[in-house]
Amino acid sequence: MRRNIRINNYVLIITALISIGLQFADASPLGFPPLPFIRGGSATTATKTRTTKQQHQRQRRQRKTGGPIPGPLKLVGNVKQGLDKIGGYIQNDWKKISKGMQTVQGNIGKFVVNIPKALPFLPPRKRQLKCSKLDDVCKTFSACLKGSEVDTAQLIKACRTHLIFMKSGGSSLRLVAKDLESNLQKAEKPFKKSPKQGKTLSSLLESEREAGIHQGNVLKEQSAAMGLLWIRRSLAFQLDLYSSLIAQNGPHPRDAAYEAYSKHLSPFHGWALRKVFPASLSQMPDRQAFIAKFGGVSLEELNDEYDREVVKKLKSLVAAWDPLLSTWEKDFARLDLEDMRKV
Repeated sequence: MRRNIRINNYVLIITALISIGLQFADASPLGFPPLPFIRGGSATTATKTRTTKQQHQRQRRQRKTGGPIPGPLKLVGNVKQGLDKIGGYIQNDWKKISKGMQTVQGNIGKFVVNIPKALPFLPPRKRQLKCSKLDDVCKTFSACLKGSEVDTAQLIKACRTHLIFMKSGGSSLRLVAKDLESNLQKAEKPFKKSPKQGKTLSSLLESEREAGIHQGNVLKEQSAAMGLLWIRRSLAFQLDLYSSLIAQNGPHPRDAAYEAYSKHLSPFHGWALRKVFPASLSQMPDRQAFIAKFGGVSLEELNDEYDREVVKKLKSLVAAWDPLLSTWEKDFARLDLEDMRKV
């Protein structure tokens, strides 16, 4: 009895395993073969038939495509096609973005080019005057007077700085600048030979006087005294001219120049120079043109604030010149070197 029950159990187990094997063979998408320990029977035959059919289908697909297309590779191919499409979209969008960036860059370039044109219309406090030359003149001349003595080296340096400033003032001061440069060379040469002996203006003049190069107050043409004498007269002329520019309602610079010339230079000029100098002074521009030149701006940029700033600097220059020229003149008078001859 027990033996029969055991056999029946074995039959049930085998039958269950066969059923499970058939289910796997039907359900598997990859066509799994039957279980390895099941041999023969109808289940094995059915599995072989399905496997052969699947192989035939796979061979037909291979002949059409030129090679095997396993399931996973087909999925990869689909993914690659999708990525190619996405890449195409990105490439097209990038072309549009690049074109847009070029347009933006072009607009920025136009804006940058137009900035200088807009600057004159900005509020005055946004820009600064280019008065470096006038500032240098004020600074160097302010350092010339040391107590009651004039520092010769500093005076020559200040005159050189002023010469650069005068040349930037236009054609109206060209002849005055040329005359200043010629006389400055006369003063520099003796000083460079003995800088210690000519440390101050008075010591330089005394050294030449004691050397006997002058005949009383008739100065040697190529001497420091002759050069410094005419430099002083030229600066006295310019002091009166620049003083006339301080007031906005003052005389025309041309009229102020004529008056200053008659006072400081004309008495010592011969017939020829009295014709040449006034002719050059007749080219004097109006006050606004002078102020703009000295301020380093154009007439269109000139405004009340710029005007006040330039006038302030001119006042400083005139204030530095006034005591300097007074001391300068006293040194010449004390040593009897005031040459009154006409040239």
